[in-house]
Order: sequence, then C-alpha cells, then structure tokens
Amino acid sequence: MSKPVFEDLFTFSGRRNRKSYVLFVLLMTVAMSVVWGIAIGISAENEGYAMLVVAGLATIPAAVCGWAVAAQRCRDFGWTGWAVLLTLIPYLGPIFGLAIVFIPGNVGDNRYGADPLKQSPAFTGP
Repeated sequence: MSKPVFEDLFTFSGRRNRKSYVLFVLLMTVAMSVVWGIAIGISAENEGYAMLVVAGLATIPAAVCGWAVAAQRCRDFGWTGWAVLLTLIPYLGPIFGLAIVFIPGNVGDNRYGADPLKQSPAFTGP
C-alpha cells in the first residue's frame, strides 16, 4: 500500500515512496498549470496584473509542499532531507529531481521512519 498523496504535505519529516511522490508531482503540475492558465487569461483580458500576483502567491505554498514531499522522498532512500537543496543548483537540479523518481527506497525501516510500503499492523487482510 502506498502513502496517500495528500498526507503530510507540509511536514519535512517521514518517508514517501516513489508512487506517492510521482502522483503528487503530477497533481501539483496540473493544478498549478490550471491556476496560472486562468491567471494569465484573466490578466490578458483585463490588462491588469492582479491575478498574476494572486497566482504567484499561490505558488509559494505549492513550492513549500513540493520541497517537503521531495525531502520525504530523499529520506525514503536514506538521504537527509537537506539533499533536496540540490534541486536549486543549475543543471544538477533537474537531474537530481528526476533521479529521486527512480532511486528505490530502503526496504524496511530506516533511521527516518517506517517503510511507507509496509502494511500497518492493524491490517488483517485476506
């Protein structure tokens, strides 16, 4: 079972598996594309920049969520959450951002928490 996509969005602790991370990135990409598309469309019609400012302000919590989720993903394969700052380095950043999608997480618990793929003890499935 995968970690729910919208769980622990503003938390820089814990772990997140690859599936949950990829789904989060896809959903945030679509959501922010819609927000910016609407803002650009309204600003072009009204010849004002107020909606662009609103969209810019909406981008701030989205960026914080993105860094928190990426930090959780780094912890899943045993790196510190601070490694997400590598994404800010030109040329290296996009490569590292893509790499954390493909690096498998540690099996079982690691020093950052329980395995997000491990079933909870309360589950008594078939």
